[in-house]
Order: sequence, then C-alpha cells, then structure tokens
Amino acid sequence: MKILLIEDNRAISKGLVYTLEQNGFEVALCENAESTLNSLGGDFDLFIVDVSLPDGNGFELCDEIKRVCETPVIFLTALDDEDSVVRGLETGGNDYLGKPFRKRELMARVGAHLNRYHKSSEIYRAGDLSYDKPAGRVYKCGEELELRKNELKLLGFFMENPGILIPRERLLELMWDIDGEFVDDNTLSVEVSRLRKKLGRWNDREYIDTVRGIGYRWNERGDR
Repeated sequence: MKILLIEDNRAISKGLVYTLEQNGFEVALCENAESTLNSLGGDFDLFIVDVSLPDGNGFELCDEIKRVCETPVIFLTALDDEDSVVRGLETGGNDYLGKPFRKRELMARVGAHLNRYHKSSEIYRAGDLSYDKPAGRVYKCGEELELRKNELKLLGFFMENPGILIPRERLLELMWDIDGEFVDDNTLSVEVSRLRKKLGRWNDREYIDTVRGIGYRWNERGDR
C-alpha cells in the first residue's frame, strides 16, 4: 500500500519514512502544499498531513484531497489544541495525532484507517480517474464524467482487472449481458473508442491499450 506523507521538517519526515517502509508501506514525500497538489493524481491509500506548511496549511490541503477522493487523511501536527483538532475533523480529516507522537500508536492508527477504508469502499483509482462502483459514478480530476450505461460497464470491468489482457470475446459477452441484445464486434470497437475519448490521457498515455487481433488492456494500475 502507498502512503503520501506531507511534512516539511526533514528530521521528522526521515524517521517517519523509515518507520513506514519498515512496516511494508511504499512512501512518497512532499514538503509543501504545491507539490502535494501536483501529486494528487497518484494512487495513494492514505495521506499523513502536517498542518503547518511553508506555503499553506494542512486544513486547506485536506479540503482539496477530499474533493478528489475519499482516501483517509491523518493529521500529524504540533497544533493539538481543541480548536485545531475540531477544525481538522470538520475539514474531512479522519484522525488527528499531536506531536511528539509514539510511532507504535501512529502505526496502529494507520492500520485501523486502512482496514476500515478498504472494507467499506469499492472505489477504484487510476491516474486522475476514480470509479465509485456502488454509486455508479466516475470522476476525472474530481469532476464527474457522463458515461452511458455500456461505457460504465466497460470501464468498471477494465479498472477491476488492471494490467490483464482481456480478449474481445470476453468483452462482447460482458456487453451482451447489459440488456440481452446482441453486440457485434464493430459495436464493441466503437464503444471502446468513445470511452477512450471521454477518459482522455494520463501522463501522455492512453488508459486503454489495444492489443491487435486479441483484445484490450487497462494500462494503469488500479487499486480497490
């Protein structure tokens, strides 16, 4: 699992990165609000956010994070007065831990929020896209995409099977199941083309790769 740590104190961040990596997490580090906002399209399972940043504050940053995704946010800060704690929770933060902190307590809270989030969530992410399966909604950079029923069905299947080569025959079966009507090979090509156009590109790459003569592959890793 991947954690984004937002912390400008290098002595603290160095120790935190080491602790998290020793516990099996992949960690990305940002030292200010600007670099964090540029990293929000990444595929993170949890954010650890310092409140006091050189170019902003963690409360405003949490607002931006929650606008894009529902990924858990843990505030880690020296500002542990009641007003700050309340503000942090009201902006959408999932937890608030004051400095100095105990590493074992932090790891326990990280584990608890990750377990809770992944048990209750069927939200798939890739690049700047997120797919809320229960709600049947797709978002790109926080803005909802208008997808038709068959486009949504295709996208959901792709995002649930990242990196897997899916034969055209399997997708034709999937499309046929939507309303029981026959879907031919040409219709499938048109639907994939329309979906690809609506999704756009991520880091100059198409989300859906065509494997000529066989099928398609979702080329961006997605997590549930």
